Amino acid sequence: MTKYYKIIICLFLFFGTTISVSAQVSSKILIQANRATLERKYDEAIRLYGQYIKLNPEDFRGYFNRGTTEYNAEKFQAAEGDFTKTLELNPIYYEALYYRGQCFVKQKKYTLAIKDYTKVLTEQPNSIPFLKLRAEAYVANEQLELALQDLNHGVSLAKLSGDLYKRRAELKVLMKEISSAVEDYNTVEKLIPKYKMVHYLKGNLYLEIMETESACEEFKKALDNKIVVAERAYETHCK
Repeated sequence: MTKYYKIIICLFLFFGTTISVSAQVSSKILIQANRATLERKYDEAIRLYGQYIKLNPEDFRGYFNRGTTEYNAEKFQAAEGDFTKTLELNPIYYEALYYRGQCFVKQKKYTLAIKDYTKVLTEQPNSIPFLKLRAEAYVANEQLELALQDLNHGVSLAKLSGDLYKRRAELKVLMKEISSAVEDYNTVEKLIPKYKMVHYLKGNLYLEIMETESACEEFKKALDNKIVVAERAYETHCK
């Protein structure tokens, strides 16, 4: 074996050992960071993820994990930056779009949140979780008709989802579509029998459309289910 080939082999052995050691160090740091996150030691976890990122600057997982930790620590602007970097490295990582959208919402950047949720819905138009998220952002951005479109679509996909009917009823109240809101709450009552507050809510809506008798029936049901806030309404309008 010539001296030249001996040098090449030594170099391969050296780089192979270096890569192996680096991978071991990275793995150890990642485990420590994940543990710190689970223990809610967010500052420590963020520091450790930073070390991991220095060793693996092209691995989107480091940025994403640090971003979720920053999000949990309510460091929304920093988290937004890490989720943006995550998406630069992995543009179709929808979980990063979810979290970045939530960061935007927390910072009242509703238009940007809507943009992120729309990216997912363009590819997955029947994603009920993202329809809910975008509807919430539309409401916060005072785009109620668009929010209603998303909830209508969600209901058409999941007709037995009491949560969707509840969200739509709440939106219709904001839109002053009282009779339609009552109809949705009637469905909520059937789909979520344990949600007894619905009787108090329906009672107030019946009062708005001057149906006092129906309102009193609902307040009475609320009281029978120990909804204390219904007591004053019942005494005021039904005695």
